Amino acid sequence: MAYIQGKAVQEGPKQIPANPRLYNMVRVQAGTRFSKESPSRAHWIKTKYNQMGGKYVTSKKDIDPRNRDLVEEKKEKEKEKVMKKVTKPVGKGLIKGDTRR
Repeated sequence: MAYIQGKAVQEGPKQIPANPRLYNMVRVQAGTRFSKESPSRAHWIKTKYNQMGGKYVTSKKDIDPRNRDLVEEKKEKEKEKVMKKVTKPVGKGLIKGDTRR
């Protein structure tokens, strides 16, 4: 928990863009204007997305299926697939030379 001026600050619900296609378009535009992961970039993305009529929701279920970004979803699935290959199962009998079961 973070403290600002001696008062505890609680995190609110995570905000997910209701129009992922528009949000990703704005993110790409920000990539050409700002350095990667700068606070000004994040602020610009949020401001520009709101100016273009973007809204935020708290659940992925609230996203309209017509606004889904299928290209970005495909990239995320591929990334998860790679991560599953990278991680290895751990447990009894999986260590070389371990005869216990």
